[in-house]
Amino acid sequence: MKRILSLFMVLVVIITSFAAFTAASSAEEYAAQMPEIKEYGFITADDGAKIEYGIYGDLSKDALIMLPCNGGDMHNFDGNLLPEFAEHFKVIAVSPRGTGNSERGTGELTFDLEAEDLLCLLDELEIEKAHFFGYSDGGNLAIVFAVNYPDRVLSLVPVGANISPWGTKINSQIPIITKYIKYAIEAFLTKDPEIELRRDIQKMMVTQPSLKFKDLEKITAPTLNIYADDDMMYSWHSQRITRSIPDAEELRVPDSGHSDILEFKDELFTRLFEFYKNTGAM
Repeated sequence: MKRILSLFMVLVVIITSFAAFTAASSAEEYAAQMPEIKEYGFITADDGAKIEYGIYGDLSKDALIMLPCNGGDMHNFDGNLLPEFAEHFKVIAVSPRGTGNSERGTGELTFDLEAEDLLCLLDELEIEKAHFFGYSDGGNLAIVFAVNYPDRVLSLVPVGANISPWGTKINSQIPIITKYIKYAIEAFLTKDPEIELRRDIQKMMVTQPSLKFKDLEKITAPTLNIYADDDMMYSWHSQRITRSIPDAEELRVPDSGHSDILEFKDELFTRLFEFYKNTGAM
């Protein structure tokens, strides 16, 4: 019995050590993939809220704004897409309101408000125009910004975006609404600011965006609309987004879903860099 126990303990030590080594190796590999951050700071939004950003890559190149998914922050693309983009652009990663170290501010969280924050970002950093790349809610935000401020956009690449909650499949929307109701009840009972923030961020997926397809005609920048083969959005919705934006192109990534579409980097970068070269960005 003692021998079995001893062997078991040795096995536990070996497994634990291997796991720690693997984690350390992954951390080192992850760190090696990340480019040096050239600038880190905060801009001040119109209502005084501080919005976090970080700049990577070649500062002499065009600016590329990277916008994360719902609840994500400026590190959403670390070790994934950001290192590759940083080789070709002045990449600006942003933490929308209430995420990362960005302040929530006051009033309702809306894509229009966050688009105003991005306008303040461009103005404070003295950037006349920028390329916009956004994933999920980040793609929604990029579209809203391009509708509201078309003259500040060099190119637009939304990934897995929708322009209305009606474009989300019902089997995807039900869990979103359920989670929002859960947060709403918890926030009402506890008055906890953290839970209230989660409720408000989750609510954006329930009630927004509120654009119409006709609004997309205001977008003047070259656009590549990317969506998954089995996305959260109805295919007809994604396809109509493409058709509604003047001269827009699209990429439907095969064998992919909304949550893993960014893992299909070969398909994405091949088409993306072809798109950016054709628009003169690279």
